[in-house]
Amino acid sequence: MPLPVLSRLSFAARQRLLPVNSIVLKQCISEKQPGTSVLDSCPYSTMQNLPRLPVPPLSQTLQKFLISVKPLLPLEKYKHATELVNKFIHPGGVGEKLQHLLEERAKNTVNWLEEWWLNIAYLEYRLPVPIHVNPGILMPTLSFRGSDEQLRYAARLIAYVIEYKKMIDEATLPIDRLGKSDLCMKQFYRILGCCRIPGDKRDGVLIHPGGKPDSPRHITVICNGHIHSLDVYETNYRPLSAGQLYQQLQKIANLSTEPTLPVGILTSEHRDNWYKAYAHLVKDETNRKSLESIHQSIFVLCLDKSSVEVNQKASRETVLLNQVDHGGGSKRNSGNRWFDKIFQVIVSPDGLIGFNYEHSAAEGPPILHLIDYCFPRLKEAVSISSSVVEKDPKKLQFNIDGETKQAIIAASKSFDGLINDLELIYYEFPHFGKETLKRLRSSPDAFIQVAFQLAYYRIYGKPAPTYESGSLRKFQHGRTDTIRSCSSASLAYCQAMASSTVPPRDQANLLRSALASHRSYTDQVINGEGIDRHLLGLKFIALENKIEVPELLRDEVHEMTTYWKISTSQVPSKHGGLLCFGPVVPEGYGICYNPMDNRLLFAISTWRSCAETDAEKFSSVLGQSLEDGKRLLELGPTSKL
Repeated sequence: MPLPVLSRLSFAARQRLLPVNSIVLKQCISEKQPGTSVLDSCPYSTMQNLPRLPVPPLSQTLQKFLISVKPLLPLEKYKHATELVNKFIHPGGVGEKLQHLLEERAKNTVNWLEEWWLNIAYLEYRLPVPIHVNPGILMPTLSFRGSDEQLRYAARLIAYVIEYKKMIDEATLPIDRLGKSDLCMKQFYRILGCCRIPGDKRDGVLIHPGGKPDSPRHITVICNGHIHSLDVYETNYRPLSAGQLYQQLQKIANLSTEPTLPVGILTSEHRDNWYKAYAHLVKDETNRKSLESIHQSIFVLCLDKSSVEVNQKASRETVLLNQVDHGGGSKRNSGNRWFDKIFQVIVSPDGLIGFNYEHSAAEGPPILHLIDYCFPRLKEAVSISSSVVEKDPKKLQFNIDGETKQAIIAASKSFDGLINDLELIYYEFPHFGKETLKRLRSSPDAFIQVAFQLAYYRIYGKPAPTYESGSLRKFQHGRTDTIRSCSSASLAYCQAMASSTVPPRDQANLLRSALASHRSYTDQVINGEGIDRHLLGLKFIALENKIEVPELLRDEVHEMTTYWKISTSQVPSKHGGLLCFGPVVPEGYGICYNPMDNRLLFAISTWRSCAETDAEKFSSVLGQSLEDGKRLLELGPTSKL
């Protein structure tokens, strides 16, 4: 069942629908210490020495705004945008007032953006979290087959995650760096022992840090819809061995041979519907305790059924990519999930190792850091045998009455409709990778982003607003800002490539200009000089102070140029991991990519209900655009881009 257009609004459009008072409420951080910052429990003292997120100069941001919208607007609308900017920045006007208020907020908070971004981008977002919010992560298929091998590999994976958790708990995890700059490590503390909780109009996040006497000792295991609590530590807090975990998983599998009514599929619902079902569930004491166990667990392990035979038309990788993104539907594994859990591990008998994570707590790189620690160890030849454990896993009980049963049926139907509307494909470009691009003195990321621009232009004959996620982790509690990948330079390159009269050497020069433009703006964003979060801050500081939102920030030109028809993110993985997510607008593309040394991996998504978009066609045109770009770079010169 396709979603109505208004239910898949761009982020800019969603902002306009929020009540004024929705941005001033506080976040629920911890069950035992509401309102406590995660930074307070983080032992990485170097975080305290990171700079705070700056508020860029207003004139600088507005000048960049006009530069960024120029390739996207007709001349008359661009003139209108210029008039709006001049009105906004008029001396003594509302722009100066809002800038001053935002600068004052920045002086009095660790990160002026953090609370707004968490609440508006995530916790107040009411669409289902799978596909819309949660990325799936697919790792290369391993050679194991069958349910017994599934349990053995799952046991080892649990053990490796707990090893990694020990480094977090003991503060021995090396600090991430970008060049010579330390990066904020806060997100590493929001992966394990963390869960989103449905709320009325706004969700919460519960975080249970490790390394304390009352820290969680168990994980949640879901098999055939049955939900179990499995202690992964002995009473002396020694982690269970892989052999002991294997024995425990055998017990769980033996208790879960027949499917049951999947309570977990409720977490796939629209957040208002899930909150209603959740509020009803917790009225029962047994249900409440079971839900608390899930919330407090370190992570969720999903022991799936095989999925490869479901769709013979799609490639194996595409089938598995959909499996980690949403589970394949209520008849497959979608009920074998708890989508509110920040970190879910997915293992199936056909060699699938995958992950799914709720996005409110962290970006992809910290998640991939954990995965890249565990995954290579799985490929080692390790023999494990069953070992005795005194304490059995505990099956979590739910008292399912008629109302909850109907909610589960409704959730299954709704989620199946959303899944059927999603086109999500795995695309591997095998001809070259980042090593070739570096040899040609090009930024791999810039090259790929410009190729996106060329592919879109070749299909539609026009540019598109394009979002690329740029990290702000150089700053305390930093999350992301927008790298606006569509530029006047990229448009000039696309137009030249569409012309039969522009010589290849001139096309090559325009490509180099587009690459340099993208690289320059990327550097500005990661140094806190992007425009989109600044403009967002100006809007919300106006709302907080009951000041009318300036015309610039509610005008059509702002909406048109933040209607992200191409939403992208580069998430590198050393071991071939690939993230995936859905488009953010009805006629859009969602693209995640991993530039490997000798190949490029892409997950490309569209909505089937939109006749204008086609993931397969886009991948084909993208491949040609990548090859054309390389051919032009090989013409020289080789000054670094």
